[in-house]
Amino acid sequence: MKKVIKPSKLKNNIPVSYGRFIFLLLAAINLSITTSAQDTSFQSKHAAIFFPYPMYKEKWRSSIGFTLMTTPEDITEEVRLRVPCGDYRLLRRINNHFILDSRLWFQVLQNHLSTGIRYSKPLSKNLYFSAGDDIGFWFGVLKLGGFNSKASGVLNYSHVSLGYKTKKDLLITFKAQVSVNLHYQAVNGADKFSSEQAYYNGETFTLALEQPFYNKKHLTLAISAINNYFYWQTWALFYKTNRKVFYPQITVGFIL
Repeated sequence: MKKVIKPSKLKNNIPVSYGRFIFLLLAAINLSITTSAQDTSFQSKHAAIFFPYPMYKEKWRSSIGFTLMTTPEDITEEVRLRVPCGDYRLLRRINNHFILDSRLWFQVLQNHLSTGIRYSKPLSKNLYFSAGDDIGFWFGVLKLGGFNSKASGVLNYSHVSLGYKTKKDLLITFKAQVSVNLHYQAVNGADKFSSEQAYYNGETFTLALEQPFYNKKHLTLAISAINNYFYWQTWALFYKTNRKVFYPQITVGFIL
């Protein structure tokens, strides 16, 4: 039986344009930093998806993999979600500093697509920085065991990343992200619910490692700590909770 937790009015609502404002501010600040425009010692063998390094030569870069997330027992009770979610990333170079970053999460019952702009800049020979803002759309359909539900929503993601390049082909990235829920609607039989109220949703912190794997291919391994009021993969259980919920997530990707 679907568990329903009624949404509460949060005091920390923020404007829809907050994420874009932060991104533009960070980009403007970094444009004024007089660092080297290009690290010529960084070779193409260090292909990466998470690492905040500009794409000087390639126009496209992609990866395919999966994410694995577990729901906390105190929230979902006997329902524990451990179904892997397909993860496809696609990067498109705009210029020496800006990249179009798109991502598709796909499952049988639910999917999520996001796209946005990422600004990257070297801070030193081994240290790199990026800031970005993405818009995401998700939808889910559940017609199983007497359920006839569907839902969709829109979220905004603002994020910054700091990357460190080691001497042994290992790229280490720490990424901090905040999200804002912009829209949510759900239909369960004859019952309909829709919310246009934008609210601050929570934070996600990711530690990613990327290194050569096999036959000139590269591997991504990331661990994320998701701390949100609402997470799109739990839409079939509830809309959002009255407190932030911690979701641990593992990401494995093979850079194509």
